[in-house]
Amino acid sequence: MASVLNDEEILCSINSYKDIKASSKVANTLVNLLAQGVAGGVVNDFKLILTPKNLYIQAITHAVWGGISDIAYTDKISRENIKSFNVKNEDAKEYIEIITKDDKVANFIRDNEKKNDLALVMSSILKEGK
Repeated sequence: MASVLNDEEILCSINSYKDIKASSKVANTLVNLLAQGVAGGVVNDFKLILTPKNLYIQAITHAVWGGISDIAYTDKISRENIKSFNVKNEDAKEYIEIITKDDKVANFIRDNEKKNDLALVMSSILKEGK
């Protein structure tokens, strides 16, 4: 049985993250120490979900105490609005660059230790559907 998101069949889903600077992580840790963990964390985990009509980018947060994950927000990009979805394989990582027709750029990294190239699969599905 296929998974469904917002009444759309999920064609492909991958976990990824962004390359966040160490200074951002240190600053966030200091803020959390001063605010006793109320401020939250830097969002660094993302799920890219492809449906027949849209690409959803879910930002995943983790609770400061206990590490329980939750969806912080979801961005929705119409497949028609995607100018390019480029994937570069390097070592055991897939580097993903998404560019929209209004020239917004989003970069993600996917661990590819199993060499299953899921980001490349997602890219192929996107190109086939255009």
